[in-house]
Amino acid sequence: MSTEEQKQKSGSKGGVIVLTILLLLSVAGNIWQFFNTQGVKTEAAQVVKEMDTLTARKVELETEVSQITSELEQFKGRSAELDSLLADAERKIEDQKRQISGLIEQKKDYQILQARYADLQKLKDGYLLEIDRLLAENKELKYQNTELSVKVDKLSEEKVDLTEKVNYASALKIQNVRLTPYKLQAKGKQKEVEKASKADRINIKFTVLPNKLSAIGPKTAYIRIVNPAGLVMADVSAASKKFTTRDGAEMTFSRQVTFDYDGNVSTREVNWDQEVFSKGTYKIEIFIDGDYAGGESVVLE
Repeated sequence: MSTEEQKQKSGSKGGVIVLTILLLLSVAGNIWQFFNTQGVKTEAAQVVKEMDTLTARKVELETEVSQITSELEQFKGRSAELDSLLADAERKIEDQKRQISGLIEQKKDYQILQARYADLQKLKDGYLLEIDRLLAENKELKYQNTELSVKVDKLSEEKVDLTEKVNYASALKIQNVRLTPYKLQAKGKQKEVEKASKADRINIKFTVLPNKLSAIGPKTAYIRIVNPAGLVMADVSAASKKFTTRDGAEMTFSRQVTFDYDGNVSTREVNWDQEVFSKGTYKIEIFIDGDYAGGESVVLE
């Protein structure tokens, strides 16, 4: 083989070696790039996974706290004592929430978070038990107040009834009611008559009986004179006079007599003057301070 041919063969072998080395370097580079890319992808996937887990745990925390708060808030507004208790619960739940949120940010083990969630539930359950106790006490207190109110109302009714009985029992009564028709004569003298055509005065006299239940002091006797036509006689020149009975009824009266009651028997009298009296029965009704005291009638021929 000539020298030239040897040089060509030697150069050909060197080129093959160089190409082989370059090929190997290229393959090595591709392999490195592949594994490097896979590592980056794995690391990125791990970061995304951790971010998703962090978001999920934050959402879980908000949901847990929202449910607990909702359970407690349904009792708001029922009483000042309950509202105060719920305000205290709200503060403690918020504090627990902050602590759990801090653990989430620190990427603490989920078992630790579960333990803190369990503490949060115990806190809520404890407040629910206290709420039940307060509601039971309030219910019992309301029942007692209702029962007491019924008793008070009953006592008030009994007191009113007793007061009315005492008032009626304290009413003054009269007796010996005498109705005497008179004819007025000269010099202020008067003569007892029986005929209506001769009478121009009816004298009404009655005895007030003592009553230990009646208060000492001024009393007013209202006298109703009812004529044969059934009408209460009144002064023509004056408007109708009325008084109110203890039962609240308004009644017209003819005359009134005010006297001081001292607890003893006393006699009172009043005159009714009229130019002409009709024949028939004249009825007298006497009320003292609104209570019927007695009455009588007289017949004029």
